[in-house]
Amino acid sequence: MTVGDMVFVSLGRGFPENDELWRDSRHVRDVVRFEGAASSGRRLGSRAFGLGIDSAVVAIKVLLGGHRGPYLAVNPWVGAALKLVGKRDVRVTGVYAQAGSRSFRILRALLGHSMVVTTVKLEADAWNGAGGNAASVLYGNSFHYPKHIASDSEQIRVFIGGSSDRDLATAVRLEDEIRASALPISLTIASDEPPSCWSRGAASITRTGRVSPAHFGELVAASDVVFLPLKDSKRAAGHMVTVGALESGVAVVSSRSSGMEGYVDGEFVTWLDPAGRLIPQLVLAAEVTRSRSEEITMFWAARFSLAAYIDRVGSALAEIAQRK
Repeated sequence: MTVGDMVFVSLGRGFPENDELWRDSRHVRDVVRFEGAASSGRRLGSRAFGLGIDSAVVAIKVLLGGHRGPYLAVNPWVGAALKLVGKRDVRVTGVYAQAGSRSFRILRALLGHSMVVTTVKLEADAWNGAGGNAASVLYGNSFHYPKHIASDSEQIRVFIGGSSDRDLATAVRLEDEIRASALPISLTIASDEPPSCWSRGAASITRTGRVSPAHFGELVAASDVVFLPLKDSKRAAGHMVTVGALESGVAVVSSRSSGMEGYVDGEFVTWLDPAGRLIPQLVLAAEVTRSRSEEITMFWAARFSLAAYIDRVGSALAEIAQRK
């Protein structure tokens, strides 16, 4: 079985240069997108409904467009939709579901023996343990976020973005430390929570509410450290925010989570010590951003860029094919 000459099937408005990277690779001959997909993944307040509808639309687009396989689906629900419209030679990137969960069981039933490339080893192990065919690679992408925006202010700018698998207790703990501290530190939180703002002296906490992908990137670039307060769930989590931060040249601090294994290098992406105070750890990471931002971006280019990811996905598919 060969793994090249695939049609890459994706959701959302993409960057032309990213699609060209896929086309120029030895693995993909064409790209099909549903550009009208909801950027948040939600429709009528439901992520499951939104992702299901958008996946069905892009699968029908593939069907009506006469695009012949093999297909590489950008996520498992797109792969499942392709299978449901009668496509057979489907490969998938990502699982993003905890082993044993309802989503995991549905995906296993629909995808069958399709080749799956996960972005964390624990997902691949669980998929293989349930009778599937999976291998894992490190995620990578090019979001085209702005470069880190330096500041002459002493204020440390902390950013928390996204709500998937967030450990609310740790996030609240950071807020409490900021409210009790006399240090100049600002916290910006971009999530589905209603907008709000608190400030005292040089300290502030701002909730932006839901923002566009472009504005999300601007908030990342305007921070000195990105913080991932994650629950220890048994699925991939935090990867997209991490990769976007590194592309901008911003250091990342993450709670210890199985879903982040392999992404923490101890220099530009570090684990949080849960026993210590949060602010001093974030300040140390912010100093890395302020002094070594260009090195962080170079680290992203070598390890977590889209080009590096495409190569890893192709190699992983070849590895799975050799098992048959």
